Amino acid sequence: MSFNNFLRGPIQLYALPGAEEYVDKVSKWMKQYFLNSIKEDNLDILDYFLIDKDEKEDINLFKDDTDAFFEKFLIGHFKFFSHRNGAIEISIDSSARLRDIYVFHTFSEADITDHNNNKKHIGFADQELLLYNTLDAFLEAKVNSITIFEMNLGEARSDVPKGRGACNLRTFFRNITANGADHFFIYQIHSRKSLIGIDNTRTKYDNLRGQSLLKKYMLHTHIKSLDYFKNVVQKEWIFSSSDAGGKEFASSFSKSFGTPLLVVDKRRNPLTNQIEEIQVLKPEKLIIKNKTVYIIDDMIDSGGTIMDVCKIYKELGAKEINVAVFYGLFSPPAEERLNKLRKDGALNKVIVTDLISYNDDFLKRNPYIEVADTSYTTSSIIIKTNRGRSLEKYFLPINAEEYLKNKVIPLQKEPKQKIFN
Repeated sequence: MSFNNFLRGPIQLYALPGAEEYVDKVSKWMKQYFLNSIKEDNLDILDYFLIDKDEKEDINLFKDDTDAFFEKFLIGHFKFFSHRNGAIEISIDSSARLRDIYVFHTFSEADITDHNNNKKHIGFADQELLLYNTLDAFLEAKVNSITIFEMNLGEARSDVPKGRGACNLRTFFRNITANGADHFFIYQIHSRKSLIGIDNTRTKYDNLRGQSLLKKYMLHTHIKSLDYFKNVVQKEWIFSSSDAGGKEFASSFSKSFGTPLLVVDKRRNPLTNQIEEIQVLKPEKLIIKNKTVYIIDDMIDSGGTIMDVCKIYKELGAKEINVAVFYGLFSPPAEERLNKLRKDGALNKVIVTDLISYNDDFLKRNPYIEVADTSYTTSSIIIKTNRGRSLEKYFLPINAEEYLKNKVIPLQKEPKQKIFN
Protein backbone atom coordinates (compact mmCIF):
# COMPACT_ATOMS: atom_id res chain seq x y z
CA MET A 1 0.00 0.00 0.00
CA SER A 2 1.04 3.62 -0.53
CA PHE A 3 -0.37 6.33 1.75
CA ASN A 4 0.85 9.85 1.04
CA ASN A 5 -1.08 11.27 4.00
CA PHE A 6 -0.03 8.62 6.51
CA LEU A 7 3.69 8.26 7.13
CA ARG A 8 3.32 5.23 9.41
CA GLY A 9 0.34 3.67 7.66
CA PRO A 10 -3.37 4.41 8.09
CA ILE A 11 -4.40 5.29 11.64
CA GLN A 12 -6.59 2.91 13.60
CA LEU A 13 -7.83 3.46 17.17
CA TYR A 14 -8.61 0.65 19.62
CA ALA A 15 -10.25 1.01 23.03
CA LEU A 16 -9.63 -1.48 25.79
CA PRO A 17 -12.39 -1.78 28.44
CA GLY A 18 -13.18 1.56 30.08
CA ALA A 19 -11.68 3.65 27.26
CA GLU A 20 -14.52 3.33 24.72
CA GLU A 21 -16.21 6.67 25.39
CA TYR A 22 -12.92 8.54 25.26
CA VAL A 23 -11.88 6.93 21.97
CA ASP A 24 -15.25 7.88 20.50
CA LYS A 25 -14.56 11.53 21.34
CA VAL A 26 -11.04 11.37 19.91
CA SER A 27 -12.30 9.79 16.69
CA LYS A 28 -14.84 12.58 16.19
CA TRP A 29 -12.13 15.24 16.33
CA MET A 30 -9.99 13.25 13.90
CA LYS A 31 -12.92 12.81 11.56
CA GLN A 32 -13.41 16.59 11.55
CA TYR A 33 -9.74 17.11 10.75
CA PHE A 34 -9.87 14.66 7.83
CA LEU A 35 -13.05 16.23 6.46
CA ASN A 36 -11.51 19.69 6.57
CA SER A 37 -8.34 18.47 4.85
CA ILE A 38 -10.34 16.77 2.10
CA LYS A 39 -12.36 19.92 1.53
CA GLU A 40 -9.29 22.20 1.46
CA ASP A 41 -7.49 19.99 -1.08
CA ASN A 42 -10.66 19.36 -3.08
CA LEU A 43 -10.10 15.60 -2.93
CA ASP A 44 -12.26 12.55 -3.16
CA ILE A 45 -12.08 10.59 0.09
CA LEU A 46 -10.69 7.57 -1.76
CA ASP A 47 -7.86 9.71 -3.17
CA TYR A 48 -7.11 11.15 0.27
CA PHE A 49 -6.82 7.77 1.94
CA LEU A 50 -5.41 6.07 -1.19
CA ILE A 51 -7.36 2.89 -0.64
CA ASP A 52 -5.95 0.03 -2.73
CA LYS A 53 -8.00 -1.79 -5.36
CA ASP A 54 -9.21 -4.57 -3.07
CA GLU A 55 -10.34 -2.19 -0.34
CA LYS A 56 -11.85 0.26 -2.81
CA GLU A 57 -14.72 -2.10 -3.61
CA ASP A 58 -15.53 -2.47 0.10
CA ILE A 59 -15.29 1.27 0.76
CA ASN A 60 -17.66 2.08 -2.11
CA LEU A 61 -20.36 0.36 -0.09
CA PHE A 62 -20.22 3.41 2.21
CA LYS A 63 -20.29 6.11 -0.46
CA ASP A 64 -23.53 7.55 0.90
CA ASP A 65 -22.63 7.21 4.57
CA THR A 66 -19.60 9.19 5.73
CA ASP A 67 -20.05 8.14 9.36
CA ALA A 68 -19.98 4.46 8.42
CA PHE A 69 -16.82 5.00 6.37
CA PHE A 70 -14.95 6.49 9.32
CA GLU A 71 -16.32 3.81 11.65
CA LYS A 72 -14.77 1.19 9.36
CA PHE A 73 -11.57 3.09 8.58
CA LEU A 74 -10.70 4.73 11.91
CA ILE A 75 -11.96 2.60 14.80
CA GLY A 76 -10.93 -1.00 15.33
CA HIS A 77 -12.75 -3.52 17.50
CA PHE A 78 -11.97 -6.43 19.81
CA LYS A 79 -13.67 -9.67 20.74
CA PHE A 80 -13.38 -10.97 24.29
CA PHE A 81 -13.58 -14.59 25.39
CA SER A 82 -13.92 -15.44 29.09
CA HIS A 83 -13.39 -18.84 30.69
CA ARG A 84 -14.97 -20.34 33.78
CA ASN A 85 -11.66 -20.18 35.63
CA GLY A 86 -11.66 -16.38 35.19
CA ALA A 87 -9.18 -16.15 32.32
CA ILE A 88 -9.96 -13.66 29.54
CA GLU A 89 -8.72 -13.84 25.97
CA ILE A 90 -8.82 -11.09 23.38
CA SER A 91 -8.75 -11.09 19.60
CA ILE A 92 -8.73 -8.34 16.99
CA ASP A 93 -12.04 -8.07 15.18
CA SER A 94 -10.87 -5.65 12.46
CA SER A 95 -8.40 -5.60 9.60
CA ALA A 96 -5.22 -4.21 11.21
CA ARG A 97 -2.43 -5.32 8.86
CA LEU A 98 0.12 -2.56 8.07
CA ARG A 99 -1.84 0.02 10.09
CA ASP A 100 -0.57 2.52 12.64
CA ILE A 101 -2.29 1.26 15.79
CA TYR A 102 -3.22 3.40 18.83
CA VAL A 103 -4.34 1.37 21.85
CA PHE A 104 -6.13 3.25 24.65
CA HIS A 105 -5.67 1.61 28.02
CA THR A 106 -6.73 2.47 31.57
CA PHE A 107 -6.11 1.01 34.99
CA SER A 108 -9.75 1.48 35.94
CA GLU A 109 -12.45 -1.05 36.63
CA ALA A 110 -14.87 -1.78 33.77
CA ASP A 111 -17.45 -4.29 32.59
CA ILE A 112 -17.45 -6.21 29.32
CA THR A 113 -19.76 -8.58 27.47
CA ASP A 114 -17.81 -11.37 25.83
CA HIS A 115 -18.35 -13.14 22.51
CA ASN A 116 -20.78 -15.58 24.14
CA ASN A 117 -22.78 -12.77 25.75
CA ASN A 118 -21.35 -13.46 29.20
CA LYS A 119 -20.92 -10.39 31.41
CA LYS A 120 -17.54 -10.00 33.08
CA HIS A 121 -16.16 -7.44 35.52
CA ILE A 122 -12.64 -6.28 34.66
CA GLY A 123 -10.39 -5.43 37.58
CA PHE A 124 -6.95 -3.89 37.90
CA ALA A 125 -5.01 -7.10 37.17
CA ASP A 126 -7.32 -8.03 34.25
CA GLN A 127 -6.69 -4.65 32.62
CA GLU A 128 -2.93 -5.11 32.73
CA LEU A 129 -3.06 -8.65 31.33
CA LEU A 130 -5.47 -7.60 28.57
CA LEU A 131 -3.00 -4.94 27.45
CA TYR A 132 -0.15 -7.45 27.17
CA ASN A 133 -2.36 -9.90 25.25
CA THR A 134 -3.56 -7.10 22.96
CA LEU A 135 -0.01 -6.12 22.07
CA ASP A 136 0.81 -9.74 21.31
CA ALA A 137 -2.27 -10.02 19.07
CA PHE A 138 -1.19 -6.95 17.08
CA LEU A 139 2.25 -8.44 16.52
CA GLU A 140 0.54 -11.52 15.09
CA ALA A 141 -1.58 -9.26 12.87
CA LYS A 142 1.57 -7.72 11.30
CA VAL A 143 0.67 -4.13 12.09
CA ASN A 144 3.01 -1.31 11.12
CA SER A 145 3.44 0.24 14.60
CA ILE A 146 1.81 0.14 18.03
CA THR A 147 1.34 3.18 20.28
CA ILE A 148 -0.16 2.97 23.77
CA PHE A 149 -2.13 5.90 25.16
CA GLU A 150 -2.18 5.25 28.89
CA MET A 151 -5.16 7.09 30.35
CA ASN A 152 -4.58 6.19 33.98
CA LEU A 153 -1.29 4.50 34.85
CA GLY A 154 -2.20 2.81 38.12
CA GLU A 155 1.23 1.22 38.40
CA ALA A 156 2.80 4.69 38.70
CA ARG A 157 2.11 4.67 42.44
CA SER A 158 4.29 1.58 42.84
CA ASP A 159 7.39 2.99 41.21
CA VAL A 160 10.05 2.41 43.89
CA PRO A 161 11.53 -1.01 44.79
CA LYS A 162 11.13 -1.82 48.48
CA GLY A 163 13.96 -3.93 49.85
CA ARG A 164 14.18 -7.01 47.66
CA GLY A 165 10.59 -6.64 46.47
CA ALA A 166 9.37 -6.10 42.94
CA CYS A 167 8.82 -2.71 41.33
CA ASN A 168 5.42 -2.85 39.65
CA LEU A 169 6.00 0.05 37.27
CA ARG A 170 9.35 -1.26 36.09
CA THR A 171 7.77 -4.66 35.41
CA PHE A 172 4.98 -2.96 33.47
CA PHE A 173 7.47 -1.08 31.28
CA ARG A 174 9.44 -4.27 30.59
CA ASN A 175 6.30 -6.11 29.57
CA ILE A 176 4.97 -3.51 27.13
CA THR A 177 8.39 -3.36 25.47
CA ALA A 178 8.68 -7.16 25.32
CA ASN A 179 5.22 -7.33 23.74
CA GLY A 180 6.02 -4.91 20.95
CA ALA A 181 4.94 -1.38 22.02
CA ASP A 182 6.74 1.12 19.78
CA HIS A 183 5.57 4.28 21.54
CA PHE A 184 4.09 5.04 24.96
CA PHE A 185 2.14 8.21 25.83
CA ILE A 186 1.04 9.41 29.23
CA TYR A 187 -0.21 12.87 30.14
CA GLN A 188 1.07 13.14 33.69
CA ILE A 189 3.13 10.46 35.38
CA HIS A 190 3.16 10.56 39.18
CA SER A 191 6.94 10.96 39.24
CA ARG A 192 9.01 11.77 36.16
CA LYS A 193 11.93 9.85 37.65
CA SER A 194 9.88 6.69 37.15
CA LEU A 195 10.40 6.92 33.40
CA ILE A 196 13.98 5.78 33.84
CA GLY A 197 12.50 2.28 34.00
CA ILE A 198 11.40 2.25 30.35
CA ASP A 199 13.75 0.99 27.63
CA ASN A 200 13.62 3.96 25.25
CA THR A 201 15.92 2.24 22.78
CA ARG A 202 12.97 -0.02 21.95
CA THR A 203 9.90 1.88 23.15
CA LYS A 204 9.79 5.65 22.74
CA TYR A 205 7.84 7.53 25.38
CA ASP A 206 6.31 10.97 25.85
CA ASN A 207 5.23 12.29 29.24
CA LEU A 208 2.98 15.16 28.13
CA ARG A 209 2.41 18.25 30.27
CA GLY A 210 -0.92 17.52 31.91
CA GLN A 211 -0.91 20.83 33.75
CA SER A 212 -1.11 22.67 30.41
CA LEU A 213 -4.50 21.10 29.68
CA LEU A 214 -5.84 22.21 33.08
CA LYS A 215 -4.52 25.73 32.51
CA LYS A 216 -6.15 25.95 29.09
CA TYR A 217 -9.44 24.77 30.56
CA MET A 218 -9.30 27.49 33.23
CA LEU A 219 -8.45 30.13 30.64
CA HIS A 220 -11.29 29.10 28.32
CA THR A 221 -13.91 28.46 31.00
CA HIS A 222 -13.21 30.63 34.06
CA ILE A 223 -11.13 33.56 32.80
CA LYS A 224 -11.99 34.14 29.12
CA SER A 225 -10.79 37.76 28.85
CA LEU A 226 -7.53 39.64 29.34
CA ASP A 227 -9.32 42.27 31.41
CA TYR A 228 -10.61 39.67 33.89
CA PHE A 229 -7.18 38.07 33.99
CA LYS A 230 -5.40 41.30 34.96
CA ASN A 231 -8.02 42.77 37.29
CA VAL A 232 -9.29 39.66 39.05
CA VAL A 233 -6.97 36.66 38.57
CA GLN A 234 -3.66 38.43 39.15
CA LYS A 235 -5.04 40.41 42.08
CA GLU A 236 -7.23 37.88 43.85
CA TRP A 237 -6.10 34.34 42.91
CA ILE A 238 -3.51 32.26 44.75
CA PHE A 239 -2.29 28.78 43.75
CA SER A 240 -1.35 26.22 46.37
CA SER A 241 0.16 22.75 46.47
CA SER A 242 -1.54 20.08 48.57
CA ASP A 243 1.80 19.02 50.06
CA ALA A 244 5.53 19.70 49.67
CA GLY A 245 5.88 16.96 47.05
CA GLY A 246 3.40 18.74 44.78
CA LYS A 247 5.24 22.06 44.85
CA GLU A 248 6.63 21.76 41.32
CA PHE A 249 3.23 20.92 39.80
CA ALA A 250 1.50 23.84 41.57
CA SER A 251 4.40 26.20 40.89
CA SER A 252 3.88 25.86 37.13
CA PHE A 253 0.40 27.40 37.57
CA SER A 254 1.61 30.38 39.61
CA LYS A 255 4.35 31.03 37.03
CA SER A 256 1.96 30.83 34.07
CA PHE A 257 -0.68 33.04 35.68
CA GLY A 258 1.67 35.43 37.47
CA THR A 259 0.12 34.84 40.90
CA PRO A 260 1.50 33.97 44.37
CA LEU A 261 2.30 30.37 45.35
CA LEU A 262 1.53 28.69 48.66
CA VAL A 263 3.22 25.44 49.67
CA VAL A 264 1.61 23.10 52.19
CA ASP A 265 3.93 21.22 54.52
CA LYS A 266 2.57 18.16 56.33
CA ARG A 267 4.28 16.50 59.24
CA ARG A 268 3.47 12.86 59.91
CA ASN A 269 4.01 10.71 62.97
CA PRO A 270 6.64 8.16 61.83
CA LEU A 271 5.02 5.43 63.94
CA THR A 272 1.36 5.88 63.00
CA ASN A 273 1.81 7.62 59.59
CA GLN A 274 -0.93 10.03 60.73
CA ILE A 275 -0.67 13.75 59.88
CA GLU A 276 0.05 15.65 63.08
CA GLU A 277 0.58 19.16 61.75
CA ILE A 278 -0.12 21.14 58.58
CA GLN A 279 1.62 24.43 57.85
CA VAL A 280 1.09 26.83 54.96
CA LEU A 281 4.41 28.26 53.79
CA LYS A 282 3.85 31.71 52.30
CA PRO A 283 5.49 35.10 51.87
CA GLU A 284 5.15 37.09 55.09
CA LYS A 285 3.15 39.93 53.54
CA LEU A 286 0.77 37.72 51.55
CA ILE A 287 -2.79 37.86 52.89
CA ILE A 288 -5.05 34.85 52.24
CA LYS A 289 -8.22 36.37 53.65
CA ASN A 290 -10.83 37.19 50.95
CA LYS A 291 -8.66 35.62 48.22
CA THR A 292 -9.55 32.81 45.80
CA VAL A 293 -7.33 29.78 46.40
CA TYR A 294 -6.77 26.99 43.84
CA ILE A 295 -5.30 23.82 45.35
CA ILE A 296 -3.34 22.04 42.60
CA ASP A 297 -2.23 18.41 42.46
CA ASP A 298 -1.68 15.64 39.94
CA MET A 299 -4.42 13.48 41.47
CA ILE A 300 -7.08 13.14 44.13
CA ASP A 301 -7.66 9.65 45.51
CA SER A 302 -9.61 9.29 48.74
CA GLY A 303 -9.58 13.03 49.35
CA GLY A 304 -8.00 13.00 52.81
CA THR A 305 -5.20 15.43 52.01
CA ILE A 306 -7.49 17.76 50.06
CA MET A 307 -9.96 17.78 52.95
CA ASP A 308 -7.28 18.86 55.44
CA VAL A 309 -5.90 21.59 53.18
CA CYS A 310 -9.34 23.01 52.30
CA LYS A 311 -10.15 23.27 56.02
CA ILE A 312 -6.92 25.20 56.66
CA TYR A 313 -7.71 27.76 53.95
CA LYS A 314 -11.26 28.12 55.24
CA GLU A 315 -9.85 28.92 58.69
CA LEU A 316 -7.46 31.43 57.14
CA GLY A 317 -10.40 33.30 55.60
CA ALA A 318 -10.15 32.43 51.89
CA LYS A 319 -13.15 33.78 49.98
CA GLU A 320 -13.31 30.80 47.61
CA ILE A 321 -11.51 27.46 47.65
CA ASN A 322 -11.18 25.40 44.47
CA VAL A 323 -9.34 22.21 43.60
CA ALA A 324 -7.79 21.37 40.21
CA VAL A 325 -6.25 17.93 39.72
CA PHE A 326 -5.37 15.97 36.60
CA TYR A 327 -6.61 12.55 37.70
CA GLY A 328 -9.78 12.38 39.78
CA LEU A 329 -9.87 8.83 41.18
CA PHE A 330 -12.46 9.63 43.90
CA SER A 331 -11.92 6.41 45.84
CA PRO A 332 -14.27 6.05 48.84
CA PRO A 333 -14.78 8.07 50.97
CA ALA A 334 -13.72 10.94 48.65
CA GLU A 335 -17.26 11.80 47.57
CA GLU A 336 -18.46 11.96 51.17
CA ARG A 337 -15.51 14.12 52.20
CA LEU A 338 -15.91 16.57 49.34
CA ASN A 339 -19.61 16.99 49.95
CA LYS A 340 -18.91 17.68 53.63
CA LEU A 341 -16.45 20.40 52.56
CA ARG A 342 -19.10 21.86 50.26
CA LYS A 343 -21.64 21.90 53.08
CA ASP A 344 -19.16 23.65 55.38
CA GLY A 345 -18.32 26.29 52.75
CA ALA A 346 -14.74 25.04 52.43
CA LEU A 347 -14.97 23.98 48.78
CA ASN A 348 -16.44 25.65 45.72
CA LYS A 349 -15.52 23.42 42.75
CA VAL A 350 -13.25 20.59 41.68
CA ILE A 351 -11.73 20.46 38.19
CA VAL A 352 -10.53 17.12 36.79
CA THR A 353 -9.86 15.74 33.32
CA ASP A 354 -11.74 13.10 31.36
CA LEU A 355 -8.84 10.61 31.47
CA ILE A 356 -10.83 8.91 34.22
CA SER A 357 -14.36 7.97 33.15
CA TYR A 358 -17.31 9.18 35.28
CA ASN A 359 -20.86 7.95 34.94
CA ASP A 360 -23.76 10.38 34.64
CA ASP A 361 -25.10 9.55 38.10
CA PHE A 362 -21.81 10.49 39.75
CA LEU A 363 -21.67 13.86 37.97
CA LYS A 364 -25.33 14.57 38.76
CA ARG A 365 -24.72 13.86 42.43
CA ASN A 366 -21.70 16.13 42.40
CA PRO A 367 -22.48 19.09 40.12
CA TYR A 368 -19.52 21.05 41.49
CA ILE A 369 -17.13 18.64 39.69
CA GLU A 370 -16.08 19.97 36.29
CA VAL A 371 -14.50 17.71 33.68
CA ALA A 372 -11.95 19.18 31.28
CA ASP A 373 -11.95 17.53 27.86
CA THR A 374 -8.53 16.32 26.66
CA SER A 375 -9.69 14.46 23.56
CA TYR A 376 -9.03 17.31 21.09
CA THR A 377 -5.38 17.46 22.14
CA THR A 378 -5.07 13.67 21.96
CA SER A 379 -6.44 13.64 18.40
CA SER A 380 -3.90 16.29 17.34
CA ILE A 381 -1.03 14.35 18.92
CA ILE A 382 -2.02 11.18 17.07
CA ILE A 383 -2.10 12.93 13.70
CA LYS A 384 1.24 14.65 14.31
CA THR A 385 2.86 11.42 15.51
CA ASN A 386 1.57 9.49 12.51
CA ARG A 387 3.03 12.11 10.15
CA GLY A 388 6.37 12.48 11.89
CA ARG A 389 5.75 16.06 13.02
CA SER A 390 7.13 17.78 16.09
CA LEU A 391 5.31 17.55 19.42
CA GLU A 392 7.37 20.35 20.98
CA LYS A 393 4.39 22.64 21.59
CA TYR A 394 2.90 20.10 24.01
CA PHE A 395 5.94 20.36 26.28
CA LEU A 396 6.30 24.13 26.38
CA PRO A 397 5.08 26.13 29.39
CA ILE A 398 2.02 28.34 28.92
CA ASN A 399 2.08 32.09 29.35
CA ALA A 400 -1.55 32.76 30.31
CA GLU A 401 -1.56 36.36 29.12
CA GLU A 402 -0.17 35.48 25.70
CA TYR A 403 -2.56 32.55 25.41
CA LEU A 404 -5.56 34.77 26.10
CA LYS A 405 -4.43 37.19 23.39
CA ASN A 406 -4.00 34.48 20.77
CA LYS A 407 -6.16 31.54 21.88
CA VAL A 408 -8.06 29.57 19.27
CA ILE A 409 -11.12 27.64 20.43
CA PRO A 410 -11.61 24.44 18.37
CA LEU A 411 -14.76 24.16 16.30
CA GLN A 412 -17.53 22.45 18.24
CA LYS A 413 -19.53 21.27 15.23
CA GLU A 414 -18.42 18.85 12.57
CA PRO A 415 -18.64 20.22 9.02
CA LYS A 416 -21.52 18.82 7.05
CA GLN A 417 -20.53 18.07 3.49
CA LYS A 418 -20.46 15.21 1.05
CA ILE A 419 -16.93 13.98 0.56
CA PHE A 420 -17.48 11.26 -2.04
CA ASN A 421 -17.32 12.67 -5.58
